[in-house]
Amino acid sequence: MKAFTFLSVALFWVAATSASAPTGGSFKPAFVVAPLPSPRTKSSVRSSSIDANTNQPDLEKFNNVIYATDDTMDMLRGELKGRLLKAADNYSAMRAKTDDLVLRAKEFEEQTSTVASKKQRLVPRLLGKIVRKISRHKDKKNEDKNLSQSQGILTSDSFKQMKLDVGVTGNKVIELAEQLSLLNPTPHPTLGFKEYGGAAANESKLNGQWKLRFTTASDASFAATKERGLATTSQIINAKKGTFTNVVDFEKGKLRGFRVVVNGKPLSNTDIHLAFKSVKLLRKSRLPRLFGEITIRLPSRVIRWLAARNRPEDERNAPYLSLKYLDEDLRIHTTDSNNWFVQSRIS
Repeated sequence: MKAFTFLSVALFWVAATSASAPTGGSFKPAFVVAPLPSPRTKSSVRSSSIDANTNQPDLEKFNNVIYATDDTMDMLRGELKGRLLKAADNYSAMRAKTDDLVLRAKEFEEQTSTVASKKQRLVPRLLGKIVRKISRHKDKKNEDKNLSQSQGILTSDSFKQMKLDVGVTGNKVIELAEQLSLLNPTPHPTLGFKEYGGAAANESKLNGQWKLRFTTASDASFAATKERGLATTSQIINAKKGTFTNVVDFEKGKLRGFRVVVNGKPLSNTDIHLAFKSVKLLRKSRLPRLFGEITIRLPSRVIRWLAARNRPEDERNAPYLSLKYLDEDLRIHTTDSNNWFVQSRIS
């Protein structure tokens, strides 16, 4: 039985091959065994029915995500800037109230001393003269001290970059300034200053006039007094010349104000070396052309010596500033004495 089955299969195969063979006698099988379907054939068939573009990234959607991120950063900067300037205004208002209280206390002390001097008439004349002489000497000493503080541009204290005790309100301003510095939109703030980085000077964002909104430096803070009134402080930057001009104007008094010109030289993308150049005193005079303006040239060596007198031995180096934040209307920087400055652009 097995032999018959095998023989039948063999004859069937021979008949099939001979029937499909061409006249040339070459052998060619009549059928081909199809390969087994691969496990990926089914999925590949499915993918062929899907639009090929679905595997490509949606560039428009991707760009929208980037723009949304930029908008979010701008909103965060705007929020921090608003809080920073509000905190700076609160600090200025607090200092103004404190200065007003100090001024009133001083006036009250002067009035009290005047009443006391009148009572001295009951004392023998000789003793009264001695008391008045001591009082006048003390008053003159205080006036000289106040005058030195108001005009103390060339004193060693004016170059020491002493730090103010700004208290809780001022520390809040510093904290917000530090947070905003992390979101600095200008990675190279010194670009264009004296054509640093190969950029033209007119491309520098530092150009223009800036109003001082907050500082921890005592030499840049001028409390209101009876003699000079309120003081306004600003700074003019000329990127082409590479100069910083500190502008201080007083409300009243013989000294209308002064200008301090400082030369700057970029050291890096954020740091600028400072060298004091000159001081111009603006005075009220009957002969303004002769005595209205007095310019004093400042040798850099003297300035460095005066500035270094208040620093530790290991920190005695040339003055410089480090830009922490810069955009179109706000600037934050620190100095080599770790003092903070917050300034807004004057349009």
